[in-house]
Amino acid sequence: MPSSWPARALADAAPTVFWLDDPARPQPLASLRGPESADLLVVGGGYTGLWAALRAKERDPSRDVVLVEAGHCGDQASGRNGGFASASLTHGFANGRERWPSELAELDRLGAENLRAIGETVRRHGIDCRWEETGELTVATAAHNSPSSGISTSTSRLVRSTPDG
Repeated sequence: MPSSWPARALADAAPTVFWLDDPARPQPLASLRGPESADLLVVGGGYTGLWAALRAKERDPSRDVVLVEAGHCGDQASGRNGGFASASLTHGFANGRERWPSELAELDRLGAENLRAIGETVRRHGIDCRWEETGELTVATAAHNSPSSGISTSTSRLVRSTPDG
């Protein structure tokens, strides 16, 4: 029997994606065998691939869209992210400011637009994923995240750039 409390706590855990561990989920389609043609081929069944395929069909219902996934849709990084979606296209404001300072405003705008569109798509299709628009908080957990590293500057700039700020 495991002796440490984490090992005991996880002793009966299964390496299963929470969101996919549902008997009511749709059964997978048969594997693709042989040649296939399409107007648009989407490779990867994570959130980005699934949303790209869905939006392509919405924009042009006559478009033949094929999505291929090596495993199970939503079974990798998308399904294991803890259930959050972020507007950041730059992996954080400070990172974006450091790498793309002249494009940051546009990247922030596009990221916010993407997040809004994802929420609208979830509502429009009645996707039961417990979507909540909550917000985001960045905190300093180590010395390299201190105010001198720009975290407080980033936060105050973000607050001033929001519609309510």
